Amino acid sequence: MLAVLSGIMLSAVMGVLINPLGERPKVPSAYALCSGLAWWLAFFAVGCLLTQRLYFAITLVVVLHGVLLAVNHAKFTALREPFILQDFEYFTDALRHPRLYIPFFGIVKTLALLGAGGLAIGLFIWFEPPLYQRHERSLLLPLGALSASAVLALLGWFIRPPLSLHPVRDMQSTGLIALLHSHLAEYWQARKRPLNSPAAHWPEFDSGQVLPHLVMVQSESFFDPRPVYGFVKPSVMQHWDRVALRAVAQGRLEVPAWGANTVRTEAAVLTGLSPDELGIHQFNPYRRLVQNPVASLASHLRRQGYRTVCVHPYPAHFYQRKQVIPILGFDEFIDGSRFDIHDHCGQYVGDKAVADRVSKLLQNAEQPLFVFVITMENHGPLHLETPASSLAEAVYIQVPQGPLSDLSVYLGHLQNADAMLAQLVQSLEQSERGGALCWYGDHVPIMPDVYRHFGEPEAATPWLIFDTACESVLPVSAQTLRADRLAQHWLEHLTKCHQP
Repeated sequence: MLAVLSGIMLSAVMGVLINPLGERPKVPSAYALCSGLAWWLAFFAVGCLLTQRLYFAITLVVVLHGVLLAVNHAKFTALREPFILQDFEYFTDALRHPRLYIPFFGIVKTLALLGAGGLAIGLFIWFEPPLYQRHERSLLLPLGALSASAVLALLGWFIRPPLSLHPVRDMQSTGLIALLHSHLAEYWQARKRPLNSPAAHWPEFDSGQVLPHLVMVQSESFFDPRPVYGFVKPSVMQHWDRVALRAVAQGRLEVPAWGANTVRTEAAVLTGLSPDELGIHQFNPYRRLVQNPVASLASHLRRQGYRTVCVHPYPAHFYQRKQVIPILGFDEFIDGSRFDIHDHCGQYVGDKAVADRVSKLLQNAEQPLFVFVITMENHGPLHLETPASSLAEAVYIQVPQGPLSDLSVYLGHLQNADAMLAQLVQSLEQSERGGALCWYGDHVPIMPDVYRHFGEPEAATPWLIFDTACESVLPVSAQTLRADRLAQHWLEHLTKCHQP
């Protein structure tokens, strides 16, 4: 019992002192104590029952808690959000797609932890004799711990405070473990709650209208760095500037993500579901949409005679897109398997290859076509790439002092996104049917060193709407939209510009 209490105290001290928010330690609430103790005892009991080694089980729980705190700290540093319940799914994704996750935690740190963990497990199993060899009643302690954890979890269920569903605010009020416990309880309560289908009521084309080709591009980590970093050359986004002058609408997009979690913006744009409507499912909407399909921009357009295609040059199973994309109403999903190594630019399939594929689809289309594009080229980790020596002259007015590597890599890829925009506009202009383009960024990129030294951009990303049938004569005023309002706003413009 003394060893168990020591382990509990060690975990409690770590939980109070290791805080990525930098706040002063405070006395945990009754709910935080109940939920934290319940989970500690539950993991200890399972570990002890399976291994029959008391000290190994205690050490395992303390180490796992420490790893969770370290991952939470790394995530908050990169994404300004604590570790939440949905993030446990990313541990398996990290094994399948290590490049997307492990570099942010630290490759050396990850290897050191795995090596130390393997060594510790081997030493404990070798040197610590099993409980059943030393005590006839070896099951009493783990079973008692399991019973106590159940009682504490039940008590926590009744005294838990209401969730705001703002992870930082909730972690400040409850602590990390209690936040995870609250999310689990909220998931249980929301499991049968139906979702609305805003897209089912969006504007439709009038009968007799010539349906234009439609292209919507969710450009990876796309934002305009020039207002924030005055040393970046305006020519980095020269095509964007030219198209913006002809755009029928443009502005800032309030996206529900920072640095990652593309699927949040993606689901909001396609379905029109706001974070409030999604509730606890706002953090990974596709997991809910697989079970509870709703109308989307794709199904809305397909019902009006469009062929719908999604292009995303990455493995189809990521974020369950292989299941979700057809459910959302897409006729075809062109994923990473349809591209090859020659299409890469940096770590991923380049925007040029994606633009070529979309241009070919438009050229060969025999009916009205809607293409939804999710690019990958500018996806981090940016620090795994080394900028070309000639890049600085092309992207900076004057090279400043400071950590520029990530920004230089980003700007090189941003130029390619800018060229993709120009190519798609040209393809729509050359189409006999004409067409419209809606372009937006899913979130800002992860560049913590750049932000600390040169300043942090706002979370909002740029968007614009270009239409071959309805170009602007004068510059349009910028509008601020939520991501869940963008598709409806686009359709409102389309149905006006393409009246018979």
